[in-house]
Amino acid sequence: MGTLRWEKERAERAATEVTEVAGKLKRVRLDAEEAELEVRVKSLQVELEAKQVEKALLARTTESHKGELSRGRTRMGELRGADEATPGQK
Repeated sequence: MGTLRWEKERAERAATEVTEVAGKLKRVRLDAEEAELEVRVKSLQVELEAKQVEKALLARTTESHKGELSRGRTRMGELRGADEATPGQK
């Protein structure tokens, strides 16, 4: 009877060790997946910031271009007005 009990206890210890190792392995895998997700999140944050800067730059460039066009049209109107004033004086 003692041998049977010893074998049963040994089997239980082995099962416990297997369960502990499986748990540790699962924790290591989860830690690795967590680290990977953190890197991906950081990468996406950097990408988002870059896109926001790019968008702001595009908006400033567009506004600047519109201002230049408006000033150019105003100047052209002034020049055309001077052209029209000259023939009328002759």
